[in-house]
Amino acid sequence: MWVIMGKGIVAGSGAFVKVLKKMRIPAELLLPVILLVSCADPSGSLASKDLEAEAHKALLSGNPSRAVRIDREALARTPGDVALMNNLAVALDRSGKKREAERVLRDALRKHPDTPALLLNMARMELSLGQVGSAYGYASRIIARDNWPGGFRTLMGKIDIDRGDYREAHLYLHEAQERHPDNPLILTYLGIVHYRLGDAAEGKKNFRSALRRHPSKGLTRTLESLLENPQKVLGASRINESAQKETALSGDKGRTLSSPAIP
Repeated sequence: MWVIMGKGIVAGSGAFVKVLKKMRIPAELLLPVILLVSCADPSGSLASKDLEAEAHKALLSGNPSRAVRIDREALARTPGDVALMNNLAVALDRSGKKREAERVLRDALRKHPDTPALLLNMARMELSLGQVGSAYGYASRIIARDNWPGGFRTLMGKIDIDRGDYREAHLYLHEAQERHPDNPLILTYLGIVHYRLGDAAEGKKNFRSALRRHPSKGLTRTLESLLENPQKVLGASRINESAQKETALSGDKGRTLSSPAIP
């Protein structure tokens, strides 16, 4: 809406100046008025939107460092913009600056504590830093909402895998796979869950299915290792139910080696 209003002001400034000229205002008085009209354009807001689009393009093209620079410039023009703070955090994360990305997300959440996208990215960030209990805490704040953001079920599945709650992970990942049947990452997580619940054959079936979807090179290597020797990567197939429940309740201290680091 602001962008449309801004364009309207820009388009109208010339017409306004013509009206002033028809009024035969002396030149020494007309110039300050023209300058005032030209300054009325909220170009900072418009420019930040253009910068936001440029940063997004840089991120998609695989240049997160450039995205970081552009997002910082956009934020300097419109401080406190929640979408820009979120985008900057994502770009920082992809640039390998995870701790700085975490600080930006925390700052954004202090200002906008109930924003699902921020909670989701914060949960992802904490999980990548090995803070499983903290990741679960942020993700849990989304559960009660009517609409879950994209990727939430997959993230909850991975968090529950790392917490050792494989049955709960299966529920989330099954729903995620129904929505995205060709996603190799979801299929990989499902394979890990099936394996850890004692169904090694179903787990390998998921791993093979994920490989057929042409995953990234890193995930391909992980899948090949899982197919070649899943016990070496994941440990024993069937998990102990009582140990699983104890692990699921233990927060960050309950971080397990149940799943490999997925690229």
